[in-house]
Amino acid sequence: MLIAEARVATERSGRYLVQLCQHLNKVAQRNPQLQAHVEWSDDHGQISFGWGRCTLHADPGVLTLRAEAADKEYLHQLQQRVTDRLEQADRRDRLTVTWTPPQRAGDLSFIRATGATERTRT
Repeated sequence: MLIAEARVATERSGRYLVQLCQHLNKVAQRNPQLQAHVEWSDDHGQISFGWGRCTLHADPGVLTLRAEAADKEYLHQLQQRVTDRLEQADRRDRLTVTWTPPQRAGDLSFIRATGATERTRT
């Protein structure tokens, strides 16, 4: 399992979490082929596809994202979907989503300790 994380600085973290989850839930309802399952509250969300999942946490001043997938292609696809939707949703605040480089599940202690990041938007 590959994992990447992002911390998005925003004073509206809960708003964007709910907005993203509601949007993806509507898309999934209109297109059952996506096989997406979305759950959320005001401060926690999870978007699951058969091939990957993104967990969201809203804290004061930051929205934390954790993307997990079996391979780099699926991880990148998940990161792009989330990044594009968040950056599109907020043109006023101009959110910037910056992901850590993909790591195996057991390798994240290095990233958390160093704060290493990599932008995935192309």
